[in-house]
Amino acid sequence: MHFSLQTLYNHLMIPKPHYIVSLCMAGFACRYNGTSKFNQIVAKLIDEGRAFPLCPELLGGLPTPREAAECKYVDGELKVLTKSGEDVTDAFERGAKAVLNFAKEHHIKKAILYHNSPSCGIRTYDGTFSGTLTDYPGIAAGLLQKHGIEVISSDDLLKLEADLL
Repeated sequence: MHFSLQTLYNHLMIPKPHYIVSLCMAGFACRYNGTSKFNQIVAKLIDEGRAFPLCPELLGGLPTPREAAECKYVDGELKVLTKSGEDVTDAFERGAKAVLNFAKEHHIKKAILYHNSPSCGIRTYDGTFSGTLTDYPGIAAGLLQKHGIEVISSDDLLKLEADLL
């Protein structure tokens, strides 16, 4: 019987990721302020090959550090604006699409994303930079949800630890 290299690769005992996780939770200093939000549960999932870390903001071309940004509806459209008013929505959307494409290519159905982020949050700040939360998701979290990918907030990791590990 003859197998292609791809077929052999697909059947080897190589772990395939089940989750996309926020890169900052893997310990990478990629947040807007140049810090990380390391999470031991996420690190274990990555070490086991069950999760793959990505940062939508970096994938969208934004630098680290960068000016703080929040989501805000402007003329009925969800925008991402920096504290000084610069519209960075395009970069956030590019990064979100890159994460979605990765999820589709690797048949990943779940994402564990950092809470309150304008990219990754299930809930985000309201664009006033006052610490007020909204009920709408960040750009990447919302796009993943629209495509049937379950988004788990980093806030819920402790409650879900037994199910994840």
